Amino acid sequence: MEQRELDQSAAAPAEGDTTVKRRRKTRNLALRAVSALAAIGLIYGCLRWDVTHSSGWAWACLLALVSVFCLREFYRLAAECEIQPFKILGIVCGPLWILVQEWELSGESALYLAGVSPSWLVLLFSVTGCMLLQLTRRSNDNALVNVAATMLGIIYCAILPGLSSHFRHMQFGAGGWPMHGIEFAIVCIFVSKVSDVGALLTGSRWGKHKLIPRLSPGKTWEGAIGGLIFSILLLQFMVLTAPWMALSRLGWAGLVLLSSLLAASGLAGDLVESSFKRNSCRQGAGSSMPGLGGLRDLTLSPRASSPILFFF
Repeated sequence: MEQRELDQSAAAPAEGDTTVKRRRKTRNLALRAVSALAAIGLIYGCLRWDVTHSSGWAWACLLALVSVFCLREFYRLAAECEIQPFKILGIVCGPLWILVQEWELSGESALYLAGVSPSWLVLLFSVTGCMLLQLTRRSNDNALVNVAATMLGIIYCAILPGLSSHFRHMQFGAGGWPMHGIEFAIVCIFVSKVSDVGALLTGSRWGKHKLIPRLSPGKTWEGAIGGLIFSILLLQFMVLTAPWMALSRLGWAGLVLLSSLLAASGLAGDLVESSFKRNSCRQGAGSSMPGLGGLRDLTLSPRASSPILFFF
């Protein structure tokens, strides 16, 4: 009788722990869903405003805001690697570069029309500013690394995603294109992100062969192939359901090539990010988005895919 009571008392906490874990998991999934819907709504709202007003400022402001959070997370990661980047300079110059670039692309900059690029002036100011600020420090330790990390943050968190402003302004045909480049921003975001989702689903179900264990033990070749297939199917589906898209001119082979490049670039960027985290012994990149983690992780695939789509 006493043994049975002991067994029941031992089982009760276990059942309670299971219930608590289940509730936490459900709460976390709900929080993820709300954050994801809020992010999608914000993206749609900015792109819709730009299309309605024939402008690109809403999208540029969104990119600039996201770059601020990403730069904060990046420089925090660098500090954990015993690097001392010039955080304020980077956090100011990164979003400033995006906004000044939009000023050029919108045709409102007299300097740009005269052949002078203000965005390149911002980049030049960033480089020289890092060098001059290094002179004010009492120690010369890691001087080269400090300057390099500051500029890498600006390039990685601001300039790469800022390239999407270029294809946001692309138009085709004699009378222009009615969607004002919104298609390319949507494709860049959703095709690269669905690759992440596809890789997670197929990798967790069928993944056996590790991709690069020293960087990311959880990534497998099966997951990478699954992410590639998901990207290909999504882009084909988008073109079939919206035949007026400019990308429909590529044909099915061109669409397969583009979606494969976007998926591969997103995966490569994810592996590079993993190497940064391994160097700092940090698993997460922040908690800017409730339930989803840091914005640098969340926007990694579109940031890595932006230059690919830009040059494509």
